[in-house]
Amino acid sequence: MKLKFTIWASAALLSLDTTARAQQTAVSIKTEYLDSASVVLPSAQGAAYRCETEQVDAEKGFVRTFGMDGRRVGVREVEFQQGRPVAHGVAESWFENGQLRLHEEYMHGHRQGEMRLYYPSGQLKRRARYTKDFTSTGECFAADGQAVPFFEYEKLPVYPAGDGGPAAVVYAIQRGVKYPKDAIKAGKAGRVLVSFNVTKTGEVANVRVIEGVFPSLDEQVVQSIQRLKPFTPGQQDGEPIGVPYTIPVMFALQ
Repeated sequence: MKLKFTIWASAALLSLDTTARAQQTAVSIKTEYLDSASVVLPSAQGAAYRCETEQVDAEKGFVRTFGMDGRRVGVREVEFQQGRPVAHGVAESWFENGQLRLHEEYMHGHRQGEMRLYYPSGQLKRRARYTKDFTSTGECFAADGQAVPFFEYEKLPVYPAGDGGPAAVVYAIQRGVKYPKDAIKAGKAGRVLVSFNVTKTGEVANVRVIEGVFPSLDEQVVQSIQRLKPFTPGQQDGEPIGVPYTIPVMFALQ
């Protein structure tokens, strides 16, 4: 049998950023609990945040994040693509003192429009305009309001192979995956959807099968991800940050 792989990856910086409450009555609300690194926990024990995904209708909704003390952290407007929330509209987050921290605008999962970042005092820290995730114009400011050299707000982790980008990560995972004999014998094929985090120190952590196909197929994908080399960490506003990846791996027998 000829083995065919179709693998792609999407990487998006996870933020607790995001917008205003919907006026419509919610169709459903899903509640999840996150730790301080924004990793989903099985229960509220040890959680730093509570995240509520409100699906207003089949196409749109809101994702709201709260501290465990009930304070609002962020809210973003989303659209649902294959049942998964994707940023679409305004996204905002706040400091503990209630001051607006970040305002962003999205279109179908991409930054599109204005982004503003503030200091806890309310002083503007940076302002930029985006087109499909790319900055067209931007400026940065010190805490006293003086202009400072502009630098990009976010940088994805860099993998130590190929061009270091998502394609290099995909290639590394693809090379490490083999089709198990028991899965071939059983005629098992399909998509294994796996998530993982690249931590602030560049390590791969929290590998999790979101949608499995067959135990040995699932394990092949997990093991390949666990064998990835350390990354150069991603950054947000010049500081290291954990970055979540979602990897769908397609197994097909021909």
